[in-house]
Amino acid sequence: GLMWLQHGGNLRHTSEQNDGVSRYGWLMHDGENFGVQEIRDEGLLLRTEFVKQPGGDHGGDWSWRVTAKMEGKGPAPLLSLFFYVATDGQGTLRPVLENGTRLAAVAGTAEELGDFTLTFLPPTGEGGEGPKYASYNFLAAGVPGLHRLTDLVRHSLRESSVFSPPGRPRRRFFGVSSTGG
Repeated sequence: GLMWLQHGGNLRHTSEQNDGVSRYGWLMHDGENFGVQEIRDEGLLLRTEFVKQPGGDHGGDWSWRVTAKMEGKGPAPLLSLFFYVATDGQGTLRPVLENGTRLAAVAGTAEELGDFTLTFLPPTGEGGEGPKYASYNFLAAGVPGLHRLTDLVRHSLRESSVFSPPGRPRRRFFGVSSTGG
């Protein structure tokens, strides 16, 4: 799943009435093999796309892309995207780190899927150029139910991370505490 936070705004996970998200919904999907969704939130346009490649013993492979753009002109604010992976208690998850800091994958097992790997590619720019500069944190924690994920992330937020792209000023951003739970 996905949560996001524009600095100076609220942590978003679900869209509820009166929460300030101006528009959200599926632009197209077939309910099974592909989908494109847009979320407009205070000048931010988030687009999520997924596609399924059939095959294998468990239905196929999935690809998911998230694109974030600011609507209008002006400097882009810092944006924290929180990708999460969860099991219903019947499986296991293990973070796979690259260079000790970037979450490159989550390896897991589940009764329905067997062994699986979820791979996170580094972010790229608009035309696929990249990799785009980003900072990374991760949190590995147990939670008593999926309905408590937002609270877990909210209580793990720390404004101690520093975004320092080459040639640009250093700025603090919200990330999750990487100590795990």
